Amino acid sequence: MVLSVFRQLLLVTSLVVALPSMSVAQSGAAIQAMVERGQYADAVRQAEEQAELGDGEARAWLAHMFRHGLGVPQDIVRAAELDQVSAAAGIARSQNALGHSLIMGLGIEADERAGLDWLRRAAEAGEAQYVFDYAQALTSDLNRDPDPAEAVVWYQRAADLGFVEAQVNLGILYMTGQGVSQDFDRARELFTGAAEVGEAQAQNNLGLLHVRGEGVPRDYQAAFYWFQMAAEQDLPEALRNLSVLYESGQGAPLDEAQARRLLARARTLESGGLDQLLSSIGFPLDPRLLEPDWAEGPDVTANRLVEGGDAVALYLQAQRLVRGGGVRQDFQAARSMFQAAADRGSSAAEFSLCLLYARGLGVPQNYSTAYVWCSLAAYRGYPDAALVRDSLALEMTGAQVESAGQELARRLSPE
Repeated sequence: MVLSVFRQLLLVTSLVVALPSMSVAQSGAAIQAMVERGQYADAVRQAEEQAELGDGEARAWLAHMFRHGLGVPQDIVRAAELDQVSAAAGIARSQNALGHSLIMGLGIEADERAGLDWLRRAAEAGEAQYVFDYAQALTSDLNRDPDPAEAVVWYQRAADLGFVEAQVNLGILYMTGQGVSQDFDRARELFTGAAEVGEAQAQNNLGLLHVRGEGVPRDYQAAFYWFQMAAEQDLPEALRNLSVLYESGQGAPLDEAQARRLLARARTLESGGLDQLLSSIGFPLDPRLLEPDWAEGPDVTANRLVEGGDAVALYLQAQRLVRGGGVRQDFQAARSMFQAAADRGSSAAEFSLCLLYARGLGVPQNYSTAYVWCSLAAYRGYPDAALVRDSLALEMTGAQVESAGQELARRLSPE
């Protein structure tokens, strides 16, 4: 399933003087403009002053800046607190952000049902992105009770608002018959609209319809055209599909050398093979966190947060131990810290444990244990976790995968 600088203080002063007469929409637009221009210090000051006056939109933007560390130290807990207030006041931006935070357990205790409810409330405001986000959540791996039929309704609303990704996902549901009667003609219409504006996944899927003769007459030349368009954007699936056409000479000149080159490119993009995949991924920092100065050891505040069991602080300290960032490198101690953070719901820590066990760093190498941790991280939607999990499965026996799946089910079951 396809399933986002400091200005001179004089400027700040002049803006603040005029703000009391601004409407909520005007102040929100002013803060957004400053954020988009990179004037984060001005935006923070503006948002803080307006939030004090009860401006929910300003509070939502302040939450956004805390969440991403724009003009302020990153603080996902503070972001969630601000979003809770603005969400309750009906601000769609905060309702959407709070929904994601609750589903991911980011800065707040994970609660899937509450998260979906807030995403729905944001979607009801009619913003295309929020409508799409709710539709996607309804069919996400994070959803224990997926509802593709309801997702069709919301994808359609987002598509009607011109959201191209919604057209693609809706087309996939019609193509596969999920939540709606299978309808290749409707899928083709949706894919065509998105493909013509350059959406690579839609171009690839349209090519597949032409190869299979689903909703259109079988036409390998048309398939070649659409696969080529998507392949030019380095979509691995399209590169593979184009390779097949060159290898078979259907819709393209027979060219086995070109087929091999395309296949090699797809494999490179997919980081084919577990070892190569692990090597290409490395040991990344959670992309939602700001990169610390690894040359400096943890400060007093960071140590205090670690001692207090803060999940983010534990995760960052474990990252320091892995990297030797201001401390002696110690994979065993890092594993303990990641474990403590994972116990508090950190998907980034779960993914890090997966990488430690997959590589045998500080622990005996154990693909089954790595598989469980990656599955947990993938369940929470952590980037690359599903890819690593699936690559691990290829290195495991069926019995090992089944056993790991039972362990995963046990961990996800309510106490």
